[in-house]
Amino acid sequence: MNSSGFVCFLRRSLLQLECRIIQATGLDRQFAPALAVHGPSILPHPHDEQEVTSEPSFLDNVFWMAAPKKRRTIEINRTRRRDPSFMLKVKTNIEPCVECGHLKQKHILCGFCYEKIRKETALIRGQIKAMEGRPLNTPAQETLVLYDSESPWESDKDKRIVERNRKRPSWFSIY
Repeated sequence: MNSSGFVCFLRRSLLQLECRIIQATGLDRQFAPALAVHGPSILPHPHDEQEVTSEPSFLDNVFWMAAPKKRRTIEINRTRRRDPSFMLKVKTNIEPCVECGHLKQKHILCGFCYEKIRKETALIRGQIKAMEGRPLNTPAQETLVLYDSESPWESDKDKRIVERNRKRPSWFSIY
């Protein structure tokens, strides 16, 4: 900000403060306390009236933000970015899947086995959709999936039965 802009900003601030004092005290402008700034060289008077009545600029009210004094070197930046807290941690809880043999994390479902389950479930849902009609037309009842050489039990007579003509996968348990 140049010196004339600072002077305008200071003059405007003093006028606003003076107006607030007048409003707070309720006195007339002639009898209200006035602010006086010592030093005519600090606040020179403008030569023309246009400078006093002009609208405040955007830069008059901006608080200047901090800027770095010196440039950081590439070595310091790279050292900071390669801090061990930013690096990926080495996983030690990896083991082979019992079903398919692919590597997976302990206590987490294997991605390859999950994909098989997802595909089988999609086929079952497609078969239910073909049996019931529209996809949202299905009644709210329990579904039993029967594979080859399986028959329903006595307790399964009220359930919807979906028959699959293939052998039951090892990961798809009965109950």
